Amino acid sequence: MSRVEIKGSRVAITGAGSGIGEATALRFARMGARVVAVDIDEASAEETAARCARLGPAAQAFACDVADAEAVEETAAAIEADLGPVDVVVNNAGVGVHGAFLDASLEDWQWLRGINLDGVVHGCRSFGSRMVERGHGQVVNIASAAAYLPSRDMAAYCTSKAAVVMLSQCLRGDWAGQGVGVSVICPGVIATPIAANTRMPATEAKRERAIKILGRGHSPDVVAKAVVSAVERDRELVPAGIESTAAYHLMRFTPGPLRGLLARAQLP
Repeated sequence: MSRVEIKGSRVAITGAGSGIGEATALRFARMGARVVAVDIDEASAEETAARCARLGPAAQAFACDVADAEAVEETAAAIEADLGPVDVVVNNAGVGVHGAFLDASLEDWQWLRGINLDGVVHGCRSFGSRMVERGHGQVVNIASAAAYLPSRDMAAYCTSKAAVVMLSQCLRGDWAGQGVGVSVICPGVIATPIAANTRMPATEAKRERAIKILGRGHSPDVVAKAVVSAVERDRELVPAGIESTAAYHLMRFTPGPLRGLLARAQLP
């Protein structure tokens, strides 16, 4: 496939209002890309776009709920009509559910799946289909080290992220030779607001502990660098963070009983 030249490219990023999405938008802007910040919170998308415009070329903001397939299609069509073809899409928007599987409701699962998995599917279909038609582009999906690190307290989250990895690898094979690359990024512990927006059926104390743990995590820019690397080199899977990289390589050779112990571990 033809590689995407970042300078001068048009990059659409979902969940761009904060955390990993915001850091990724800013990094692309500094590299001369034209950023399109997409977020369910229009004000935060506009703020990110304004920051990007101060660093590089003009940037735009769009409000969109990625769980809504029709909304994503309308957004993709509007971006192309107003601004031109998208060269890179980063499907980043994500949420969490933390606690025992049976303590979470079916609605919790549907809410998480709608954003973490269906939202990525919607982005791949609406933006990816246009790239395939043009024969050029790069799709980058944000998964997590939780895709290969099972946890008793994060069944829904781990499942959704594992599905994003498999979806990405399948699409990479499907679109091979059609000019479109597909990459998946697996961040480790990153200091983002996701814990504050995570549904936790258990206790408020667990929420506070999760927020503290994430607050000691890597800068979101670690993930932004991994995204840029994936685009520049058309990389298949990129762990982001020391613990994610170590876990990725370790889990490939870890015996089942040890994986079971890891799955049973809980946050302190």
